[in-house]
Amino acid sequence: MKDPGARNEAGGPAVVRGWPAWAAGVLVLLVAVLSVLHTAVAPEPRPGDAPAAEFSATRAYAELTRIAQRPHPAGSAANEQVRDRLVARLTELGLRPQVQRSSAGVTGADSSHVFGWAQNVHATLPGTADAGRVLLVAHYDSVEAGPGASDDGVGVATLLEVARAVTSMPSPHAEITFLFTDSEEFGLLGARAFVAAGLAGDPTRDVVLNLDTRGTTGRTIMFETGAHSSALMPAVRAGSPLVTSVSREVYRLLPNETDFTVFRDALYTGLNFAMVDGSARYHSEQDDLSHVDTASLQDMGRAVLGATMTLATASPGLADAGESVYFSVFGLVVDYSAGAVLPLGALALLGSAAALWFARRRGRLRLRSAARVAATAPLVPVGGAAIGWLGWRAMVLAGPHDERFLGGDPYAVVFARTGLALLVVALAALWLVWVSRRGRPAEIAAGGVLITAVLAVVTSILLPGAAYLFTWPALAGAIGLAVVARLPEDSPWSAAVAWLAGVPTVLLTAPLVWLLFGTVGLALASAPLLLLGLAAVTVLPARRTPRRTGAVLAAVAVVAVVAVGLVVVDTVTNVPGARDPAQVSLVYALDADRREAVWASEGDGSGDWVRGYAPTDDPGLEERFPALLSTSEGTRSGPAPVVPVPEATMTVAGETTEGDLRHVRLRISATARPDQLALYADVGGARVERVDLGGTTFPGGENRPSTDTPWHWGVVFSAPPPEGFDLTLTVRGSAPARLLLIAQGSDFPLSALNGPRPDTIRWGGYASGLTFAARSYQV
Repeated sequence: MKDPGARNEAGGPAVVRGWPAWAAGVLVLLVAVLSVLHTAVAPEPRPGDAPAAEFSATRAYAELTRIAQRPHPAGSAANEQVRDRLVARLTELGLRPQVQRSSAGVTGADSSHVFGWAQNVHATLPGTADAGRVLLVAHYDSVEAGPGASDDGVGVATLLEVARAVTSMPSPHAEITFLFTDSEEFGLLGARAFVAAGLAGDPTRDVVLNLDTRGTTGRTIMFETGAHSSALMPAVRAGSPLVTSVSREVYRLLPNETDFTVFRDALYTGLNFAMVDGSARYHSEQDDLSHVDTASLQDMGRAVLGATMTLATASPGLADAGESVYFSVFGLVVDYSAGAVLPLGALALLGSAAALWFARRRGRLRLRSAARVAATAPLVPVGGAAIGWLGWRAMVLAGPHDERFLGGDPYAVVFARTGLALLVVALAALWLVWVSRRGRPAEIAAGGVLITAVLAVVTSILLPGAAYLFTWPALAGAIGLAVVARLPEDSPWSAAVAWLAGVPTVLLTAPLVWLLFGTVGLALASAPLLLLGLAAVTVLPARRTPRRTGAVLAAVAVVAVVAVGLVVVDTVTNVPGARDPAQVSLVYALDADRREAVWASEGDGSGDWVRGYAPTDDPGLEERFPALLSTSEGTRSGPAPVVPVPEATMTVAGETTEGDLRHVRLRISATARPDQLALYADVGGARVERVDLGGTTFPGGENRPSTDTPWHWGVVFSAPPPEGFDLTLTVRGSAPARLLLIAQGSDFPLSALNGPRPDTIRWGGYASGLTFAARSYQV
C-alpha cells in the first residue's frame, strides 16, 4: 500500500500537490448539484396575506379548489359550472367578462375530422395608452378521466390570481385580456374559435402568454416563443422562469400542441409556459387537488405576473425585433441574437483549432492521438443512450404497470434518474481510463474540445437554439487546453485547469439533463443520457494512467453498484399501492344494434384485475368501435352486462339530389349527455363526398388510411349540444352509405363491476374509465 504521505517524483507529498485538482473537482461537482437543485426545486409559496401586488400561491390555490373538484370535460354540466365560476370571479374583480359561444373544426388528412362547440370566457382590463395588448390564455376544460387540477387548473388559477393582482395596481399602458379557452383537450377548438372570430387582436402589436401543464411539480419552464423573440426577453427576465431555446428546437420537432400553437400559426408572438415534471398523474384520476404542488404554482404565477406587467408597461417593439438564443443560469437569463450563433460557432471552431496548434507546438499532443480520442468519444453518449433504454426496459420488466403512464414517468423517479446518470458517468470514467493508456492528458482534452467545436458548428446550422450548449464549452475548453499546454507537464494545476474549463459545460448541461428527464420521462431516458454522455467526455480531466488502475476500477464499480441500487429503489417504490395506484385501461362498450356489451382494454400493462374483466384477445374490437381502441396497441375484451349509458341516434331529416350526388340532411341527437360523438363511413359502398356542419365543410373520401377496418372516413364531434344538431352528408351514387355512429361518455358504470374497484387501481390513459355505444345506419 502506498503511503499517503509519500513524495512523488517531482517532490512534495502527493496529496498536497494534488490539492488544486481535488478542489477544482469538488467545485465542479458542487456546481452540478446546485444547478440541478435550482432547476428542480420551486420557490416557497407566498401566504394569503402577501401584498396585493404580489402573486400568492395560497390565494391562487383557494381559487383552484373551486374549479377542480371533479372532471369537467368540454360540454359537460360540470364544465358549465366552472365557466360560471370564472364569470363570477372576473366580475368580482371589476372586469366585464363575456362568454363566446362558438364552434370550430379541424380537417384531418390522416385521422378523423374534428368539430366541436366551445364556450370561451374572456375579460379585458383597459390600458391607458394605445400600446397594444397582452393576451393571457389558459384552458378551463379537463379530460374525462380526472379533475384537471394541474392540467390546466393551475393555469386557470394562475390567471385569476394575476387578474386580482393587476386590478389592484394602477392601470397599465397596454390592455390586458384574460382568456379562458374551452375544448383545448379536444383539438384546441376554443382557441381556434377565438382566433377565427377576430377577437385575438393585432398580431403585429399584441403578445400572447399561454399557460399549460402536464406535470404536477417542479419549476415552470418557458419552453416556446413566437417570432421576434428578442423583444420578449425583458418580460422573461422579470419572472425568472427556467428558459432554454433548446426546448423551442425540440418542441418544433414533436407533434405536441397547445393553445399557443393556434396563435403562433396565426402569426402572433408570445411565450408558452408549462410545468412538465411529475407527469405520472397526467390525464388521470389523480390529477387532483391533493397532488398540486403550491410551490410550483407560485413559480408559474411569479413568472407570468412579471412577464405580464413588463409587457403591459412598455411596448416590446415587435416590428424591429429579431430572434434570440436564450438560456438561464441560476436565475439569470442570458440571451443574444440568433444572428450571432453561426459566427460564434465558427469562432469556437477556430479557437479550438488554434488551441490544438499551440498544444502541438508545445509538444504536448500528437494530432493523430487526439483524433483517435475524438473518434472513440462517441462511444460514451451512445452507451449512455443504451443505458437509458436498458434501464427503462428493466424497470418495465419488473413492473409492467410502469408502461401505462402517458408522460413516460412512473411516480418515483428521482433515484432512478440519479442512478442512470451515475452509470453514464461511470461509463465515461472507464472510457477515460482506456484512452489514457495510449494518450496524453492534453491529447484527451484536445479530443473533447474537437468534438464540442464540431458540434457547435453543426448545431449552429441545423439547430441554432441548441448551439449554445456546445459553443461556450468549446471556447472554454480551447482556453483550458491552451493554458494546460503552457503549464509544465507535471504541474499540479493542469488537472485543476481542465476541471475548471468544464464549468460552462456543467452549468449549461446539468440543468438541461434534468429538464429533459422531466419532459420525456424515463421511457425516453436515452435522450438526456446521451447529452450527459457528451458532456462527461469533455468534463472529466485525464491524468497519466497509474501503473495500477485497480483503485480506479474499484471506484467505478462502487459507483455502478450504487447507481443500480438507486434504480432498484425506485422500481420497488413504484409497486402499486393506495397512494400510488396502478393506472389501468378499462372501458365499457355497448353494441346498441345487438344490445350486447363488453369490457375492453388496451395494451398489456393493466394487470390481473383488468384481465378478470377483459381476458380474451380481441383484434376485431376496432371494427365494432373504431373510436375506442387501435389494434396496434393490442386489445382484449370480455362480456359485460347491458346497463344505461349515453347513446346516439340519427334520423334523416331530408334529402335532395343533384346529378349522381345525394345531399342527405341528418339529425343527430343523444340520450343523457355524451362528451363526444363520432360518425364513420364504410368507403366500400357509396362514397361520402363531403359533410357540411355549422358553416364548416369537411371533405369526404378517406381520412383514416391506417385502419384495418372498413371505416376509412370519420368525423368526431366534441361537446355536442343537448338538443342535438343537423349536418348534411353529400354521397355520390344511389347505393346506400353504411355509417356507424358512436357516443362516448365518462360516467363509467362502476356498479356493473363484480365488486368494488381496488384502491390500488385508478383510470389512466386515453382508453380508460369511458363508455362507448355504437349503432349502425344506412342512408
